[in-house]
Amino acid sequence: MRNYIYYLLLLVLSLSCTSNKRKIDKNTQLGKLAYTNVNGTNLKNDSTIWGMKVDLVTDNRLIIQELSNELLYGVYRVEGEKLIKEGGFLTKGVGPFEMIHPDLWGNEGDSVFYISNYSGMVKEIYTVKKTDIYNKEKWKITKFPDPQECLFYPSIAILDDSIYIVSGSKLNSINILSRVNLQTGSISDLDFPFPGFNLPSGFKIVEHMIYCDAQLLKHPRQNKLLYVCRLGKYAKILEMENGQIGKQIPLYSILPQYEAVNNERKIKDDCLGGIIAKVTADKIYCLVLPYTRKEENENPFYKGMPNYFADEMVIFDWDGNLINAYRLDQPICNFGVDGTKNILYGTTLDGEEFVVRRFVLK
Repeated sequence: MRNYIYYLLLLVLSLSCTSNKRKIDKNTQLGKLAYTNVNGTNLKNDSTIWGMKVDLVTDNRLIIQELSNELLYGVYRVEGEKLIKEGGFLTKGVGPFEMIHPDLWGNEGDSVFYISNYSGMVKEIYTVKKTDIYNKEKWKITKFPDPQECLFYPSIAILDDSIYIVSGSKLNSINILSRVNLQTGSISDLDFPFPGFNLPSGFKIVEHMIYCDAQLLKHPRQNKLLYVCRLGKYAKILEMENGQIGKQIPLYSILPQYEAVNNERKIKDDCLGGIIAKVTADKIYCLVLPYTRKEENENPFYKGMPNYFADEMVIFDWDGNLINAYRLDQPICNFGVDGTKNILYGTTLDGEEFVVRRFVLK
């Protein structure tokens, strides 16, 4: 009887939370928007670009991840219609000031950016002043606490000097995110459960692989986070209050479609391909991938580009309001945003060469 009452209470709580969720226009979910067409121009490189992931746009410079190069990041300066290679930093390796799988993030107006060192677990985080990019001896290294049997992914939001929000949790947890205190080493779940009705029992390995493999982006000035799952079409704004999640604002609510087979994830044919997001102080930019898993398997290309490129850019504000939807004239792989000039820099292909295409958003 006690167990029955417990489960009933959980069900009532689940239903009450669901009924209070903000409704999102159906057209936003299905991509049936009125698009503004925008044309771009390719910047002329003065050297080979070795990657397509734009991790930061700041001071008229692009920091691009270049994992196929000896130095893992390239710094490119925009000068008129040209893209000038300024230099590179972060050596590939396992020694001091070296990484194999880095993750870099920051804000265009800040004096520093961050790089996490991830090798199945987060080992440390580098704080790099933008004036010291090429002077690694001045980088600050913060050791990450022992994960305490948590499965963490390299997506981190820094609330303050001691409190970090991390994508991941213990394998028997029903929550997607954790709160890490760097001063005490303590780790606690945030109340942000896997979608659906979950009882706190057993390992949830597949759920972690689906929902914790996500982007977690912080508002540059406010205690607001953007959570974006890498599969489906699932994104939420999370307002933080006293280190906990308060109000949740859904942008997209189409869940990943999958099934668990022997603790392995099997993506279903109708699963959508996900969203790549970037943020500024005013806006949230969502590059929506075009194909379902079945369409991706059947079509190696999308409008002449690889099938993981996209041309649908949807923009929201931090209150969840739809601002605009753009159709880019050429699909891109990744992008960065200069929020001061309303310019989007997308990486794409010109023949077999990586190029940066500039879009001025109206």
